[in-house]
Amino acid sequence: MSIDGTSTALRAPAAGARTRSRAAEIARAVAWPAAAALAFAVLVAVTWSTWGDLAHDTGYDFVAAQRVADGQLAYQDFAYIYGPLGLAVLAGAFNYLSISIDTAIAVGLVMATAATVLTYALARQLTGQPGAALAATLAGTAALGTGNIGLVIPHSASASMAVVASLAALLAAAYYSRSGNRAHLLLSGLAAGMVLLTRPEFVAAIAVALGAWLGGRILLAGGAARRRAFVDAAICGGAALAVAAVAYGLILTKVSLDSLLHENLFPRDQLDAGGNAVLRGSAPMTAGSFAELAGRLLLYAAGAAALLVLASFIRRGSRAAMMAAGGAAGLALITLALRPEFVRGHLDLAYAWIPAGAAVAALALVWRARRSRGAWAAGDQIALLCVSFLAVLAAKTYAAFEPQPNPSFAQFASYALPFAAVFLVWLHAEALPRGDRTAAAVGLGWVAVLVVAGWVLVAHDARDESFRVSGPGGSMTASATQGPAYQQAIDRILAASRPGDPILLAPQMSALYTLTDRLDPVSDISLLPGMVGTAAKERAAIAAMHDVRIAVTDRRPLTEYGRGAFGTDFNRRVGAWLRSDFRRVTTIRGAMDGAPTLDVWQRSKP
Repeated sequence: MSIDGTSTALRAPAAGARTRSRAAEIARAVAWPAAAALAFAVLVAVTWSTWGDLAHDTGYDFVAAQRVADGQLAYQDFAYIYGPLGLAVLAGAFNYLSISIDTAIAVGLVMATAATVLTYALARQLTGQPGAALAATLAGTAALGTGNIGLVIPHSASASMAVVASLAALLAAAYYSRSGNRAHLLLSGLAAGMVLLTRPEFVAAIAVALGAWLGGRILLAGGAARRRAFVDAAICGGAALAVAAVAYGLILTKVSLDSLLHENLFPRDQLDAGGNAVLRGSAPMTAGSFAELAGRLLLYAAGAAALLVLASFIRRGSRAAMMAAGGAAGLALITLALRPEFVRGHLDLAYAWIPAGAAVAALALVWRARRSRGAWAAGDQIALLCVSFLAVLAAKTYAAFEPQPNPSFAQFASYALPFAAVFLVWLHAEALPRGDRTAAAVGLGWVAVLVVAGWVLVAHDARDESFRVSGPGGSMTASATQGPAYQQAIDRILAASRPGDPILLAPQMSALYTLTDRLDPVSDISLLPGMVGTAAKERAAIAAMHDVRIAVTDRRPLTEYGRGAFGTDFNRRVGAWLRSDFRRVTTIRGAMDGAPTLDVWQRSKP
């Protein structure tokens, strides 16, 4: 007997049971985050070194960051079309590590990991661990995408920084909604200020999301609570504006406001020469495009209703309903395994409705907030933050919202997938089920199908990138169709020039500057339509290339800009200069359909 009269034989099993219960509780707490982390880690291994696209914008920021690391000032010494945050981070890494593809990958992996972790944490504010894990894994497929739109080697470092900073701002605001701790509010404002240093579509989205949330808190509060809400808005908004004011204020000490806006961040010549065509392609603002979006929303709504009906039958114990659900999931997985491209081509049915769906959900949450009579639930506040952000961000690509993996036709919507993932799990696990656990399980089952599809497609895309393209600055991979042409171009450049020599790559292919350890002599880095858009700018570019001995040009027409090939349809003066002062020593043609056609030029005149 113990001193209190209790048998030690009885107390020992009770203590053991508590220990086992505690262990089981810990296991449950870490199981779902661990599963999401494992899925991310395996996908990193599967996609290793397959990120980026040698034919497109990949490498633009490599060149810009190298220039900053070498002491040049963006916006003053060279034109730069994005906000300064991503460039500053990459340039800092280049300065302290090395100017190489490996350094860019290291920075990108940090961004991809941060985006995935933040997606889990944000989704966890709205739903349980299973939904948060699914959201994080779906975000990971966007982060590790192998095309030109991903977070490891994105088309612009500003995009990966925008995703991470936006998730951080929303998460900190969500924490404040639950805790009331103004430290979280200040962090949200600081993160939002970081967003202001990235891209305009993210700036608009975070401004609307935080504005709607803070404004709602003011309108729904009364008395002292309203005064506190005004102070809250001042803290959050003031912190965001302070970050932006300091950063852009320093830039404006070196360049004029007109130059910063119209020659850099919103380059008029480039937009007029084709950039606006790209924007119109994904947001044409026509009655037909809006009608199609509405139709997609109605179609998805019918599917969501069918899921709820299926859940009601399963809840009643219907074996037929259970078999139907299992059979549908099995059929989807078999089709994915046998015909992945077929699945890719039809995933738009699962995503294209989201720009309209997020807008409708935001309006519904605003309506519910008005009816709350001041008792605005924290969950509803967080949901409004997330869906209003997504609605604004998705509006940029409302007619082409296809965030599923697609390396051959990468969509900007991929950057919105982390936010769409949070929306999907909230919608199917919380908003539509309204406490019905069976309906929530069925809804999460549907999201799980999308997660598996995205994961498998990214892995499939990585397998297709089997050709390693290498140079002194590192290695990247490309498909067996495209890779040999770029490797031949690199070999030609290495044979005809020395490290640090200026060369010309046009109109894009900027990653080859870093891979070959050569310099881009043109201020505008890329030579897309409008970047060197006037006769004076073309003459200045030609003058800057006086030491160039070798050039490689791509014959690919830029149909996405509504233009033809470099040197013939645009930048004709540069093209004429090449034909006059250089001789075409070879044309590199791939042996398979879809391979690039590259002309290699060497100077013939002194």
